[in-house]
Amino acid sequence: FHNWFSDTPNLAFYYGIGVRTILDNEAKLGIRAPIGLNYVFENIPFDVFVEAVPIFDLVPDTEFAGNGAIGMRFYF
Repeated sequence: FHNWFSDTPNLAFYYGIGVRTILDNEAKLGIRAPIGLNYVFENIPFDVFVEAVPIFDLVPDTEFAGNGAIGMRFYF
């Protein structure tokens, strides 16, 4: 979900919830909830973002973790 700032129309706060799966020797299943800021450029198909993602693993053990990212996206 995106909430756009009215005074800066290209900037949005975003949040969501999803499933996290890791399929390797130590398989995990959990819930992740990203929150971040997203800036969409007006005349080029790019955006930049920064986000933090709390993670709650449920399988095989209950455990809290987290990660974050800084990046950009190209829209085509």
